[in-house]
Amino acid sequence: MLLYPGGTWFDTGVRGHRFWQNFLCDLEWRVSLNGQPNPVGSRLAQAAVLVLALGLVPFWIAVADLLGERARLAATVRVLGLLAAAGTIAVTLMPSDRFGAIHGAAVLTSGVPGLTAAALAAVGLLSAGPRPRVEGWIGTSMLVFALINFVLYASHYLGGVEGTPLVPAMQKVALGFLLAWMAAVAIRTRARARHRAE
Repeated sequence: MLLYPGGTWFDTGVRGHRFWQNFLCDLEWRVSLNGQPNPVGSRLAQAAVLVLALGLVPFWIAVADLLGERARLAATVRVLGLLAAAGTIAVTLMPSDRFGAIHGAAVLTSGVPGLTAAALAAVGLLSAGPRPRVEGWIGTSMLVFALINFVLYASHYLGGVEGTPLVPAMQKVALGFLLAWMAAVAIRTRARARHRAE
């Protein structure tokens, strides 16, 4: 973010990164939206998002494991989550400045299994496991903001609806909840592993 020269989809003339107005993928542009070169920042941003995408692989496996006895639900969440993780990796490796519409199509294609996995996992976590079921509530919160983001993005991409700064803002809120969900699942998984070891 510090290295991003500037520009948003809503104001190409601004300098520097705008947290609530820039998409994550804007940071991956080799030439920023204001026309200035971004050679180092773009590579760091792509590496960072790739690490996040790779982190989704163990996350979805752990979420599925927390669903316990519900083998079919756990398997569905695992498969859909891993498909979404693979799609997110593909999105990261196809930045929008070089792949244009293919990037947008990959976002939508990976979003469907990801949102479905998140919905199934959140419902499963809320209906099982020990209270307070924090993981289920965090996952549900993430899902709400991710759905809003997905619908706004899809309406812009597919329907030609004018873009709004609400889309990158919802992306950041959903990402915050995703990171919190990943942390909560990791903590619960570690606690279960310790309990089994005793």
